[in-house]
Amino acid sequence: MASRQQPQELLAVAAGIDRSHDQRSLHETTIDASWTRQGDAGPLSLKDVEAQPGEKSPAGDDIVTQTLPPSETPTPEEQQPALVIRWVDRGTLIPTLQNPRTYTKWQKISIVFIVALSSFSAPFASNIMMPSFPFIGPRLKLSSAGVTLTTTLFLVALGIGPLYHAFLSERYGRRPGYLAGFIVYTLASVACALSPTGRTLITFRFIQAFGASAAQSLGIGTIADIYVPAERGRATGFWFLGPILGPTISPLVGGAIYAWHGWRAILWATAVFGVILTILIILFLPETSLKLKSAQAHPEPTMVPNQDQNHSVKSILSLSAIATYDYGLRPLGTIFHLFTPSIFLPSLYSTLCFGSLYALSVSLPFIFSSSPFHFKSMKISVLYLPNCAGYCIGSVLGGYLSDWEIRKARRRSGTEQYPPEVRLNSARWGIPLLPMGLLLFGWSACKGDDLVLPLIGGFTFGVGLMLTNGTIMAYLADAVPGKTASVVAAYNAMRNIFAGLMAAITTTAIQSGLHVGWYMTVVALVCLVSSLALEVVQRLGPGWRDAAQQRIAREEEAAKISPKDAV
Repeated sequence: MASRQQPQELLAVAAGIDRSHDQRSLHETTIDASWTRQGDAGPLSLKDVEAQPGEKSPAGDDIVTQTLPPSETPTPEEQQPALVIRWVDRGTLIPTLQNPRTYTKWQKISIVFIVALSSFSAPFASNIMMPSFPFIGPRLKLSSAGVTLTTTLFLVALGIGPLYHAFLSERYGRRPGYLAGFIVYTLASVACALSPTGRTLITFRFIQAFGASAAQSLGIGTIADIYVPAERGRATGFWFLGPILGPTISPLVGGAIYAWHGWRAILWATAVFGVILTILIILFLPETSLKLKSAQAHPEPTMVPNQDQNHSVKSILSLSAIATYDYGLRPLGTIFHLFTPSIFLPSLYSTLCFGSLYALSVSLPFIFSSSPFHFKSMKISVLYLPNCAGYCIGSVLGGYLSDWEIRKARRRSGTEQYPPEVRLNSARWGIPLLPMGLLLFGWSACKGDDLVLPLIGGFTFGVGLMLTNGTIMAYLADAVPGKTASVVAAYNAMRNIFAGLMAAITTTAIQSGLHVGWYMTVVALVCLVSSLALEVVQRLGPGWRDAAQQRIAREEEAAKISPKDAV
């Protein structure tokens, strides 16, 4: 037994940690270049750092023996500066650390705030032009379908973009992705504001969404970088306020700006917002990627090209083809994460719920601008506020419930181990609230004799949506350690593409005279029935993960891959 514990003690000494006073696991301490194993196992890698509580690392030792919350105020010895500081890492007021989980409480809160604000930008821009839709068409010679296309293609880009951002972040880190994405977002916003034709506007709206989509996948990855699993639920709940509040607040802001100075002023406002976000990212969002920092601590040998090699046209074309595949097609492979049942089923339920958000949001202006309400654009915008209140309460409450389920599972088992599926228990509080809110909104709004009941329905829906979706996002962060950004990117692709379709379907249904009450009933039933997917994952998820681990072990054994080679 002593022989198995010796490497851990050596690692603790190398990291500058006194085990007699601090019993936190190596899963929560610094990633140091001096961390090495004795014997043939080689240096500590990301796979060791991302090992789950109670699991064995690829190098063979029980790295994670106990998982306790880290100190809220790490000592200077724990806050080791990053081993490699790139030019893109410079300029931030929050130091770039080798182990991002040793940031202080307020440093983490600052990072989560910037990430949430960044994630707010894309969905905010998606709906901010809705109040001006009736007036854009005649001026840019666009049909009503063409005007709607500016939002539909925006959502499609919002689904595709994170696949590329997540893939590149695993190679180059998260900070370059944020900066590049929001520079593109800002420039595209300026181009949209100057667009002389409808086609130009549609094109640059697509590019605008592609740039802003960086935060949709990188945001949850950043939270997984700086928080241990036991603390991610609350952090994820606060972060998820950004993507949810964006599409609900934006019509209110867009209506006010349009009344002040026209539709182009709306797009100039998004450009100014992009400039502010870029500055905040430069100053307050350091590089946090655990995978990048592990690679920097353990660099692979650099291949030296043969100076005598004949660079023929054929070889150059081959390299071009490889680069095209690597950066053009390979990121699309991220979508294959959805083929895993434990990822697909929660993502499916969350996607349908997110689609119901657009069913409610898109139908609201049609309902209250017609008889018997006849509300103007500004008054319609105010009706989104109860939904926003529900989102805020549900997001914060869902995060606390998610972490509470983790603590309860640990107390029940008497150990620090827990399966990720435990988080899904907290979603049960929101599952009935979501369809109840849709039914109350749909049937009371179509009667037209009461304004209070539809608003109560919107609030109830908002609480239910966040209790479920926020919990699922935290589950996805735990389900595939080290691949959080890629998994969430695949989930976002599925969610946003469906949201675009749902917006178009809802517009067509309402304009064709479909009864709002029955339409919301169908949407509510779909969401309620699909919630059974969470029950399936809770029951079968642990078995699926064990089977996947055994399959990987068999493949490595068949290929005769040693632990050293696997690292």
